[in-house]
Amino acid sequence: MKRFYWGGLVLLALWDCYAHAKAQTEGSIRPRRRHENDMDFSKYNPFYWEGRQAHFKVEDMTPDGDNRIRFTFFTEWPQDYIPTRGPDFSAVYIGSPNGGNENERSKFALNFRMNHVGDHKVFSAEIRPEDFAAYRNQLQVGKVLTFEFRFFMNEGFDSWQKQKQANVHNISAYYSEFFRIQIGSPGLLIDDPDRTDAVPSSLRYAGGATTIPTVRVEPWKALQQQAWNIRPEHSQSFMTGRTWFHTDMVDGQHLLDDSDDKPSPFFEDERQRRAGYAASAYNVRSCSSCHMNNGSMLLPGDHEAIHHTVVKTFDKNSGNPHARIGQQLQTAGPDREGTLVLDGRETRVIRLNDGTEVILKKPRFRLESSLADTEPSLSPRRPLAMMGLGLLEAIPETTLRDLAAKNKGTLRTFNGQVGRFGWKADKVSLIDQIAEALRSDMGVLSASRRTLDCASPCQNGKAWLPDQALTDMESYIALLGVPPRMRPLDPAVQRGEQIFDRLNCSSCHVKALKTGPSRFSELAHQPIQPFTDLLLHDMGPDLADGQPGSIGRMWRTAPLWGLKNKRHATDSHRADFPPGNTALRWHDAHRAADRNRVQWLHDGRADTIIEAILWHGGEASSSVAAYKALNANERTDLETFLFDL
Repeated sequence: MKRFYWGGLVLLALWDCYAHAKAQTEGSIRPRRRHENDMDFSKYNPFYWEGRQAHFKVEDMTPDGDNRIRFTFFTEWPQDYIPTRGPDFSAVYIGSPNGGNENERSKFALNFRMNHVGDHKVFSAEIRPEDFAAYRNQLQVGKVLTFEFRFFMNEGFDSWQKQKQANVHNISAYYSEFFRIQIGSPGLLIDDPDRTDAVPSSLRYAGGATTIPTVRVEPWKALQQQAWNIRPEHSQSFMTGRTWFHTDMVDGQHLLDDSDDKPSPFFEDERQRRAGYAASAYNVRSCSSCHMNNGSMLLPGDHEAIHHTVVKTFDKNSGNPHARIGQQLQTAGPDREGTLVLDGRETRVIRLNDGTEVILKKPRFRLESSLADTEPSLSPRRPLAMMGLGLLEAIPETTLRDLAAKNKGTLRTFNGQVGRFGWKADKVSLIDQIAEALRSDMGVLSASRRTLDCASPCQNGKAWLPDQALTDMESYIALLGVPPRMRPLDPAVQRGEQIFDRLNCSSCHVKALKTGPSRFSELAHQPIQPFTDLLLHDMGPDLADGQPGSIGRMWRTAPLWGLKNKRHATDSHRADFPPGNTALRWHDAHRAADRNRVQWLHDGRADTIIEAILWHGGEASSSVAAYKALNANERTDLETFLFDL
């Protein structure tokens, strides 16, 4: 018997009645305030974490020869159902995603009020045989069907009223995402970026079934969306985890992204409950402070203080954490340990075989601290993007061991567990990575990290962070959706992939892997395209950090998926495209985001893909030599391929 979370016996009856359906699809909804092709669609709205859970079920009868598709819509809080306001349903998309106005971009042939099933939380709609007859060209087995829900929360509901009193920006009218199915088959599709009626290439699914559709008008938010196959039972934990990711661990405030226009404060009692977990020394006060739009952060200008790129500190001889500073310099807070400053850049010129000159730049970092009585070795570490981490955790250990045997990579282990996260593959699990970042970057302790890294007189926060908070943060980070590849069948992209293979880049940047079991069913047994082996490789002396011994030259193979999205995340273009700009077309937004500044490698030394490649050495030396021999067109094709991932 199918289990549902809202609606009780009414839903069981629906299930029994429709049990003959052959193609069933379920999906979760994150309420949006605009349509898919409009500005503000991708933002998280006030109180996104409370009362907004919604999901749907599609029962497609066409495999039984019955031209009928039923849609059932479920919400957590009650919705209005009156003549002028109630859940509406639209299907058969006939608009233009890049149209000149919002009506053209969100136009459907079928639009009607849903039927109330029960509790003002369950509603249904149906595409009937007469609709199949009227739209016979679009409603055929094998064709793509796009649909959307619109709904209105009951503003008289006590809990909604409480939210409104606390935040005048509280919203009651919402849209769902545009969802797509292939008529006659189960499962959700993503979009094709160029044709609304096309089944997308399987190569677009970089993250398997977690892959999200193209984030169109706000591409800088592509790394912030939930997995496309997220289950209703995980959706609330995902949203709660996001609130912790955006919590200021000093004052307990819910922090906004730079593109947000509507404040999302916690209730005051919740803010107080979350305040005070940070120690008196830290680098930043929230996860979102380092991971802008869930990506990374750019280095500041020369001679400016650095907080978002952290620096690991080591004894020059032993490689152990510095005796007084510890393993990381905490640069902020009343008891901060010191300051990290960008002290200019060293440059040198590399000449390619065709005469092209490339300037390589290496940032110099200066540590200013009274605790540095002996000069420590430094290892700067940029924040990594929050992309596909739950999927990477689910790659079986046997797969990594097989890869190490093939390409001579180093499998790092800790107490019998394989390291796979972090620049040095020194974290064995996602929860391990989260707990360590909380401790080292924010001074927040937990059950698995009970002592601070900062030096005396640094003081603990008020308590350990609750276990449930870490569990919810794990849900959020693990279940973030992977953005799709853009146009993998484009001729230039395919030429670039051939060059990628010819240079033997795919030996370490392994293109395709398959996940194994996971505590999140959404992540289990998924074919993915991360372009990594998660192993350590010797990258030569030029990329070595300050750690003594061979580990200084060793770096985990960086996943290449989502390079375009990591670039898009560095600038939200709020001044160019303010919230509410209904005239903005998605092609214009992407062109702007494609020009964003970006920095690659562990210390942000590379401003371009060319620079990042040329910094490779050690095990990659032969590939770099082959890259230098490429002509300009081949280099362009290779970069086109990499930014398609």
